[in-house]
Amino acid sequence: HAYLPGLSPFQRDAAQHADDATLKKIDDALNRWKSLDYKYKIITKKGDAAPSVLKIRMRMKAAADVNQQLIEIFGPADMKGTKVLTASPTQMYIYLPAMKKIRRIASHVTEQGFLGTALSQRDMTLTRYGDKYSAKIDSDGALLALTLTAKNGEAPYPKLLMKVDKKIWMPTEIKYLNEAGKVIKTETRSQYECDADYCNPREMVMTDHTSGVSSTLQLKKFKVNPELKDELFSKRSLMH
Repeated sequence: HAYLPGLSPFQRDAAQHADDATLKKIDDALNRWKSLDYKYKIITKKGDAAPSVLKIRMRMKAAADVNQQLIEIFGPADMKGTKVLTASPTQMYIYLPAMKKIRRIASHVTEQGFLGTALSQRDMTLTRYGDKYSAKIDSDGALLALTLTAKNGEAPYPKLLMKVDKKIWMPTEIKYLNEAGKVIKTETRSQYECDADYCNPREMVMTDHTSGVSSTLQLKKFKVNPELKDELFSKRSLMH
């Protein structure tokens, strides 16, 4: 809020606190679960090429403010049985069934498209913003518009532009900006469905403006708070 002339430092701090409190409401809505179990169909398109289709199961568990994630691929046939484990933001592993081997995913690879999609691995694990970004409210109506600016190097993008449905405090659009302030990705979330006080979009579309790749995630099934054992999110479980 330094852009508002005539505000005292105290008033600016109060305004920033209000904006960050709004961001906390969004974080609370996004993380109102202990575990999740999803099945998605991901359709990826680039130019005139035939679209590719991935069928995945994604399971997530909240653990000490770090969301652990296990993705298992069911299709296409040549990728069936591949698993990707995110044990923490810096510990990611992939199991390749053809080789019967587990490989650690290098940190720079987490910025690239996940298995050819427009989503990076870090995009798929970014469910909490307040610890990485400070917020500024741009406009407040039925849809809330926010600018999120990185607080530290842990933030995967320097700046985000977010639109939020205030009825459920969930994002409907996120624009991801690079250091130069250029929009490099746009994500839309729609057709929200709520269960156990948690709302989930039935369709998400991520467009990578740099590569021209666009991926549509169609939610087929989801369970909120299923029982998921800790062992599921270990390297050993990848082999089974």
